[in-house]
Amino acid sequence: MSNAIVVGYDGSDGSKSALDEALAMAADLGCALSVVYSYDKVVVGGESHDLDDAVEAIGEGLLAEASQKAQAAGVEVSTQFLEGPSAQTLSDVADQQAARFIVVGSTGERPLKALVLGSTASKLLGLANRPVLVVRAN
Repeated sequence: MSNAIVVGYDGSDGSKSALDEALAMAADLGCALSVVYSYDKVVVGGESHDLDDAVEAIGEGLLAEASQKAQAAGVEVSTQFLEGPSAQTLSDVADQQAARFIVVGSTGERPLKALVLGSTASKLLGLANRPVLVVRAN
């Protein structure tokens, strides 16, 4: 999917606003949208199968929601559920797809999110080889 817009989506208010903005721009530019849900695996007590299953169910549900929204807007969409640090994962996906740019919310589902620019957005600004649009939550 060349020249797609890559958007990070975790269901937070910030990512919902980012998805809305990315959808509007994809429709205006006539390009596809690539929605990415990324998570860092956390192992507690050695095994994490139940946690992995729960995270996967949540992530896949959110990606389905985003895909339905894009399809309703008439935008070609693909989704990816990936393991790894969100900023690095989004940057890598954007490079692999030769994306036009990356769209993320200013804050995501993290503690103290209202106090500072979200860690994913902040890290992505330093990592990405593509333009990054950071969208505030509505």
